[in-house]
Amino acid sequence: MMKSILICYCLILGSFFAFLSGVEWIHFDHAQNTIAMALKRSLMSTMVDYVDEMEFEAQDILQTFRQYFKEITLSDYEYDIALTGFMKEPLFMRIECQAIGKDGSRIHVEDMMIEELREDE
Repeated sequence: MMKSILICYCLILGSFFAFLSGVEWIHFDHAQNTIAMALKRSLMSTMVDYVDEMEFEAQDILQTFRQYFKEITLSDYEYDIALTGFMKEPLFMRIECQAIGKDGSRIHVEDMMIEELREDE
C-alpha cells in the first residue's frame, strides 16, 4: 500500500517538473524566434532605406537598424547589437544580436543581407 502511494507521488511530481520544463522551453523558443524575426525585418527595412542612397556610413546604418529593431522586439531583454559586416556597393550588412533576459537567459542571433544586382536587358 505504501509503495503504490510513493510511486503515485513520484509520478505526479515528475509530471509537474516535466510540465514546467516544457513551459520554459516553449517560452525560450518563442523569444528566440521573435528576436530572429525582428532582426530580419529590421535588416530588411534598413536595406530598403539605404539601397538607393550614396552618402552614408556604417554608423548611420547601425543607428537606423537599432531604431527599427527597438520598435518591434521584446522589451524583457537587453540587447547588444553589432554590425559585423558592411559593404557599400553592393549594399551588404551582417548583424549580430546578443539578448540577455532578466532571468539570465542568453539568446544569440545573427543574420545578413545583400543587395541583389540585376543586369538590365
